[in-house]
Amino acid sequence: PTLPAMTLGNNCYQSMFNGCTSLTVAPALPATTLANYCYQNMFNGCTSLTVAPELPATTLQPNCYSSMFNGCTSLTTVSILPATTLANYCYYQMFYGCTSLTTVLALPAMTLANNCYEYMFNGCTKLKLSTTLTGIYDTAYRIPTTGTGATASSALSNMFTGTGGTFTGTPTINTTYYTENTPV
Repeated sequence: PTLPAMTLGNNCYQSMFNGCTSLTVAPALPATTLANYCYQNMFNGCTSLTVAPELPATTLQPNCYSSMFNGCTSLTTVSILPATTLANYCYYQMFYGCTSLTTVLALPAMTLANNCYEYMFNGCTKLKLSTTLTGIYDTAYRIPTTGTGATASSALSNMFTGTGGTFTGTPTINTTYYTENTPV
């Protein structure tokens, strides 16, 4: 269906397509005013989905994107995440287990929120990061993308656990890592 709403309410699209294993195309999600849990689990387990829709919101709410693409094992393409104002658990497990994802996302927010990126890319086995600029690891990656960020409780916990590079686990804010693909 078309989902043209620009302002969302609490839990409005939560788990909407959860487990739709034949879904290949996601609807456009133009909303810029989000609410608590609005997109949580929306595409969880959509194993045929290959492209994530654009998510234009710059101010997030608690749990708004948590587990949104969890287990989308065919997901290869994602759009930028322009949010600069985060909320607790906003990106929690967003791409957990997306085993076909090869490009990490640039994250511009300067001030993190509790658990905001926790487990975000956990189990994304094709994502590759390193602490050293060498070989295939030739593109700088850091959180935030520029400037000096401020962290929060468990904000980066296990963000890259189970990924495929030489660095896995919990990154440190304001630290440069290296990846093989230019961040989106």
